[in-house]
Amino acid sequence: MRQIQKTFFALGTANTVAVFDQELSEERIIKVLDHIKMQTLRFDHMFSAFKEDSEIAEINRAAGKNLVTVSKETIDVIEKAVEISKDSQGTFDITSGSLLRIWRNAKRENRLPCMEELKRTMDLINYKNIVIDHNKVGLSQTGQELDLGGIAKGYAADAAKQMLLDEGISDGFINFGGSVIAFGSPKQIGIQNPFAKTGVSAGTVIVSNQAIVTSGNYERYFEKDGQRYHHILDPGTGFPSASGLAGVTLIGDFACELDGLSTAVFVMGLKSGMRLLNQYHIEGIFMEGSGATYVTPELKDKFIMGKKEINYYG
Repeated sequence: MRQIQKTFFALGTANTVAVFDQELSEERIIKVLDHIKMQTLRFDHMFSAFKEDSEIAEINRAAGKNLVTVSKETIDVIEKAVEISKDSQGTFDITSGSLLRIWRNAKRENRLPCMEELKRTMDLINYKNIVIDHNKVGLSQTGQELDLGGIAKGYAADAAKQMLLDEGISDGFINFGGSVIAFGSPKQIGIQNPFAKTGVSAGTVIVSNQAIVTSGNYERYFEKDGQRYHHILDPGTGFPSASGLAGVTLIGDFACELDGLSTAVFVMGLKSGMRLLNQYHIEGIFMEGSGATYVTPELKDKFIMGKKEINYYG
């Protein structure tokens, strides 16, 4: 089977788009892949909290002062993020930007954030302070910071898929930093084992015309005084989530939605997270720190996990 793919760096990660066995000429496919790269780089520039001239950075600077005119794409991402925040009771919250920054600094300096610093930051986390007025966005509280890192890759992956479909490409694979979309022929996707080194799978799942996103405590972390501190923060405590989950994999229609929900579910834990998934009609694989694995019944014939026992939840 012919495969043409392109890999490039954007949104803080490596991004791969692969096209399989199409009647389109190689030249035409390469042109489409180049357009996807340009589109993703544009999203990177718009959504980044680290680029001073990005729309998100401009919103953050104007917090507590005025609304900022932004693109339709930025409005779309923020509206989806707010929707997930409401449904998850704030366990996913893009106004956690200042909290994420504090933990990034702590990791770089190999220390823990001071409690006074955390307390001040916690008062700034509230998605209800996001104001959207037509094509303008603002934050009503001075000092608040947006960070779209938990949802932007999924949005870009969905947009890449749509561009491929618009060009008549019906069989492809997209991986934007772990936000994966497979369409056309069924694809077998490995699920990272949260207790093993990167690249070692706990099992595989067959996906076709769906997105799949994983959140885990093994992805980014640092250790201090024998304690591991991972990157998935609980907006309610200011500390890394202690829900008992080590990894969550969600399967559904849209990567953007799964991006935000996977973080929310990881923070909520198995029981509350499962109730949220039922609301969205999304399938999931939950791996607890104890080693137990729980899978939604819809994945019974799709998820393969060697000899280890699988618990079907729901």
